[in-house]
Amino acid sequence: MSVTEQIRAAFETKDLTLLAPLLAEDVRWGDGDQPRACRNRQQVLDTFGGLLGSGVEGEITELAQGDHGILCALTVHWPEGMDRPRHGQLWQVYLLRAGLIAEIRRFDDRPNAAEAAGL
Repeated sequence: MSVTEQIRAAFETKDLTLLAPLLAEDVRWGDGDQPRACRNRQQVLDTFGGLLGSGVEGEITELAQGDHGILCALTVHWPEGMDRPRHGQLWQVYLLRAGLIAEIRRFDDRPNAAEAAGL
């Protein structure tokens, strides 16, 4: 199963044990000045787990392998009471190193995400 297929399976089943082996130990997610910036596998898993535990749901609408990484378009459903719009579209790019996700970047539009993924 390819990394892309494994990402899809992890999101569809909400099973973080499927996501863990895809992450480099030193995976980065978010800028250094963000309060929830992640700098390792466990922090990324804790962040995903916290979002799932609070009722956030994400549905993959596009998943594509590029020259630099994997573009993942998501429709996100935030639970009531969170300081976010109830529904929103966002794009993540999973940059790969040695077949593992080394960095996760968020984008608010597809053209910039596609460029970062090398599509």
